Amino acid sequence: MTVLEITILVLLTLTILSGLLFLLCVLISVKLTKEAKQLAKKRGKGAKRKRQLARKRKHLQGQKKKNKRRTLLFLVVTFLFFGGSQLVAYYQSMSLSHEDEESVVKSYFLLNDFDEQLEKAKTESERKEKLDGNIRYLASAITSYGANRASDLNTEEGQLILNRYYKAMLDLGTNAMRMTDGFYGNEEVIAGYQEDINRIRGYQKKVFELYKVDEAALKKAKSNS
Repeated sequence: MTVLEITILVLLTLTILSGLLFLLCVLISVKLTKEAKQLAKKRGKGAKRKRQLARKRKHLQGQKKKNKRRTLLFLVVTFLFFGGSQLVAYYQSMSLSHEDEESVVKSYFLLNDFDEQLEKAKTESERKEKLDGNIRYLASAITSYGANRASDLNTEEGQLILNRYYKAMLDLGTNAMRMTDGFYGNEEVIAGYQEDINRIRGYQKKVFELYKVDEAALKKAKSNS
């Protein structure tokens, strides 16, 4: 569970608690109002009795004022906690979850590495056994990350874009795993897969734009690794 998710949970819990305290104050207010009406009907027959009733009315009036302030306080606090939870939830929906962030970043590097290996297979610049092994590994990893589903904490638009991206990655990896022996020196097959990669990069670009992913930082991290 991310920090944002924990924050949302805490704020919602506080919203419920403050809301319950608000309702309790409302019930107390109803009770005090009822007592005040009953007390107003009473008439003291002696001076002592009148003083007692006067003190009770004064005390009851003080309780009503205090309870009114508490009721207003808990009402305001409830709205503040609820508003805060909605604000954090909105921020969460416009940010990648920890799992999605990891998948998107890893998939970015895997896709680039896969494209590089295909280019080497096309030009036969390395041994066939080594390239087949690399392509097989990358295809398996791409399939693994492509099998993910977007977190339901994202907006509907975000889920749609992410799931489209994941599905394209899954299809690419699955298809590549079926024919790793057919890449070496096969320019026509490789060209078809590179077209798929470019199409996936189009989905990837939409993910980056929506979630403000810094591709330049990823490229820098790749060059420094």
